[in-house]
Amino acid sequence: MRIPLQLLGIAFLTLHTAHAEVLKVWKDITSDKDIKLKQGGASSLIKALDDALNNVSVDEVVADANHAMSITGGKYKWPTKKDDDEFNNESWYPQGISSSADAGDAKYNKNHLFLVSWYAKKDEEKGVRISFINTSVSPPKYRQVLFVEPTGTTSKPSFKTVGVHAGGIAWYGNLLYVADTNNGVRIFDVDHIWKVDDCDGAGRKSNGDYCAYGYRYVMPQVRRYTSSGDPKDHDYTYSCLALDRTSTPAAIVFGEYYHAADGDHSRTTRFDLDATSHLLKVNSDNIATASKVFLHGNHRVQGAITVNGRYYLSQSNGDDDSDIIGFTPGGGNAKVYDVLHYPGSEDLTYDKGTDTLWTLTEKTGGRYIIGTPVKEISS
Repeated sequence: MRIPLQLLGIAFLTLHTAHAEVLKVWKDITSDKDIKLKQGGASSLIKALDDALNNVSVDEVVADANHAMSITGGKYKWPTKKDDDEFNNESWYPQGISSSADAGDAKYNKNHLFLVSWYAKKDEEKGVRISFINTSVSPPKYRQVLFVEPTGTTSKPSFKTVGVHAGGIAWYGNLLYVADTNNGVRIFDVDHIWKVDDCDGAGRKSNGDYCAYGYRYVMPQVRRYTSSGDPKDHDYTYSCLALDRTSTPAAIVFGEYYHAADGDHSRTTRFDLDATSHLLKVNSDNIATASKVFLHGNHRVQGAITVNGRYYLSQSNGDDDSDIIGFTPGGGNAKVYDVLHYPGSEDLTYDKGTDTLWTLTEKTGGRYIIGTPVKEISS
């Protein structure tokens, strides 16, 4: 769906020039070639679980949406009902965002969709869930799907929940990339979504039922990438990620989150993608090497993306409004844009059809999906 810019609730743009952090020089350290990811094999249990469970499509999940959002001031707002309050929910925190524009088109079949990842903060055993949000209906509606990792044997396949922070996601073709902070990346597949039984716990029970803490649908991890490089400074932290479809080849962009007390180590990396397999490009040893690395030293980076060669970072500022940082290699110092007007900004995603950069906010009592026209932050 092409979203009219008047719905984006654009506020007056404020350009910060006094942020000492961003006046540092962004240093290109790509030549070190020391940030790498090792590609693991595909899960051998997917077929067994396909046979054991009812495999449903994204369209079926979206058609079965059971929660409604609202639009206020051009922002998508999570529900606040007494029995359905995601706006103030302290058990789950939203982190990553992607959309059908990432997947391959502005619409997935006939619907424009956002995907949002949440990690379980209170009941950590529940792991991570993903919201499939249909913005082509009024009001926008969504269904939660639980992430799972296959376990067991081919004769008795099962699964467990996935314990990651999921600070960034990117939907590319049939694959969903999910940041695994200290380890690399988890890969999930939207072509394998299973309908399960309504029961407690997670996985296959002795009576043959499959449970997912009451969630109706689960989506499996099908592969993973693990950090395998030996960076000169320190190990890379895969805090957030996003997809860049504006480059050739397309790429996954990663960002690192550090507090000021941790030092000025933050980097942003790009890994090239294979357009056919939708996987990272690897060598004969299944090693992917970052195709571009910048050391920038900015703190509290929650999202990172490149759009037409320009880097954008989402920066949280505690209880103060979040910022977007923009930097073009060879174009001088980075700039900070005060365009979000809410604290707790997280991951980033770009919609070429509307030339809009989207983010989401995690702070309870202020959870929105917010769009910013790129023309407002391009110079």
